[in-house]
Amino acid sequence: MHDNNEIEKLEKVLINFQKEWKETQKKRSNKWRKHFLISFIVAVTASTLFPALWWVSLVIIAYFAGSLFTLLRQNAKTSNQILEHKKQLQLVRLLRNFESSPYSQK
Repeated sequence: MHDNNEIEKLEKVLINFQKEWKETQKKRSNKWRKHFLISFIVAVTASTLFPALWWVSLVIIAYFAGSLFTLLRQNAKTSNQILEHKKQLQLVRLLRNFESSPYSQK
């Protein structure tokens, strides 16, 4: 019984972490979009007013492409870790149930 309570606590911690992670990712995505839009407008305006600065647009686009890649990679990594922890908790729960079943006793 003690083990089941610990498993339930771990599941709650994982669920809370997952909710916090989703909220954090949503905030980061919104912030990224806002900064990208502002930077894109500034870059287009600057390269229109000063054609010699066309390369600034390329630098800004490259920077935001890299930051988007980092956000997506981090999201995928964390999502995979969350799924792995869920699978491990399910496995532990199944093993505990099996150990307490009459089939496991010889």
